[in-house]
Parts: sequence; C-alpha cells; structure tokens
Amino acid sequence: MPARTCCQLSELLGIFYGTRGRVIAHGDGQAAYFSLLRNIVARKVVRLARTLGGIEAKYQAVRSAKRMAFFIELPLPTGMVPPFAQTAARSLPDKPCDRKALLRGVFLGCGSINAPSARYHMELVMPTLGWGTALLRLFHDAGIRAGMMERAGQHVVYLKEGDAIVRCLSTMGASRAVMEFENVRVVRDVAGQVNRRLNFETANIDKTIGSALRQVAAIEKLERTGVLQKMSPALQDMARARKANPELNLSELAARMQLSKSAINHRLRRLVELAEGPQAPDLHSARVGKAS
Repeated sequence: MPARTCCQLSELLGIFYGTRGRVIAHGDGQAAYFSLLRNIVARKVVRLARTLGGIEAKYQAVRSAKRMAFFIELPLPTGMVPPFAQTAARSLPDKPCDRKALLRGVFLGCGSINAPSARYHMELVMPTLGWGTALLRLFHDAGIRAGMMERAGQHVVYLKEGDAIVRCLSTMGASRAVMEFENVRVVRDVAGQVNRRLNFETANIDKTIGSALRQVAAIEKLERTGVLQKMSPALQDMARARKANPELNLSELAARMQLSKSAINHRLRRLVELAEGPQAPDLHSARVGKAS
C-alpha cells in the first residue's frame, strides 16, 4: 500500500483506466465502476478506497461458465470525480512517485509478463490509443524502451528486452518479482552461453574429424598407388604421423612433431592435392623439397 495519499489515488486511477472503468450515476452523485478479472486486484481497489477516505465500495463476484468476474461500484466524493473523468493526456501526474504508482495500477489492471524462461515479453493492453501514447511517454521519461502495436482492434504497449522489463518492475516497486525474474534470466543466459560454446566446439570437432578423415584417405590412396614411397622424407613422416593420429587437430599434431602449424597444414594439403589431382603424379612432380 502506498504511503502517500497522492500515490494511493494515482494507483487507484491506474487500475480504473487499465480495466476500462467508467463513471456512472450513483444516487445523487457519481461512482467509479470497475470490472475486474482477478480477485487480488479487486481487493486492492477496496483497500485503496478505504485508505483514501473511508469509502466503502459495493463489491460483487459473479461466476460464469468460463471465469470469475468481480464488479466494484465505488461512490466518489465530489472532489474525487474530476480525476476519474479526465482524458489520458491530462491523467499523467507530474510527481515521479505518482507516475510510478499510476504505472503500477495500470499494470495491475491490464498488464502481463511472460515467464522469462520462455521469452522476454511484457505487455499492457491499453483502453484507448490516447492512453497507449501516454504510457509510451511515461516509459520514455523513465528511460524504458517500449513499443506499441495494434492487435485485434486493441492498442498494446509492449517491452521485449530483459533490461527494460527489469527496470519497469523496479519502477513499479515489484522488488520480489525483479529478484525472481533476474534468477530465471541468469539461468537462461548461462544456459545460452553453454549451448553456444558447445555448438561452437562441436562444429570445430566435426570440421577437424572431417579434414582428418579426408587426409587419411588421401594418404592410403598414395600408399596403394606407390606414390608415397617416392615422396620426400618430410612428406612420408607427415603421412605416417597423420595416419597414426587421426584424432589430433593441427595444433596438437604440430606440437607432437615439433613443427609449426603452418608447416603441418602445408604438408597435409600437399598430400591431399597429390592424391586428388587429375592424374597420378610422376616421380619428379611428387618429390618436393625437404624444406616443405
């Protein structure tokens, strides 16, 4: 419950506009009429009304075949009628604390957040385009990145970034929700990093194995055709080392043979080129310099 009276009224107004509330005639005066789908929000409206001025609301719960609905008729003192009848452009308060309370009320009335384990998505289904624009301005002033779209004839203000959702929850004062959101977010980020690392390493392993198999096949072909025996000792040593260690990558093979990685790569590439060439090489073309 907000401590200040102004914040209490702002939060009540946020729920009123977020749930498409309306002002109706009530005896000799007027009343704010709420139609709610969550009992916890209905109880909050009743508590706010009592705290504001001891206003006793008429509370009714109606069960239908699909859901439970809660209807509240809140008699308004004469001084409280104007705030409930204002347009969206005039309903944004100037004080930061009142803006936070209003945002909290609007979210209670028409907001929802996806489980962060699935995707980052927060949305508020606004009653009018004017209210959607006003809420975007409120988010912009608070440094929160948000957008708006039209869906099924309704104006939806949405947040797609984890940082924006966390900042919005913090602005509304939902500290426990921020902690729960951040916990799931950390687990999701770590899992994503692990998956990316595994995918990267798996791709490298597949590439290494594929290259090694191709090199071993080329060496075996050169052995069968008798070409390998006519090559330089350096290439013969390279062929024996690769055939004996097909699981090693270039760096590991270079360390074992005490050569540079570029030298290993050059010799293996030369062996593959000789085996896969358009015609079998003769002794002169097969014999490469010992420096190779």
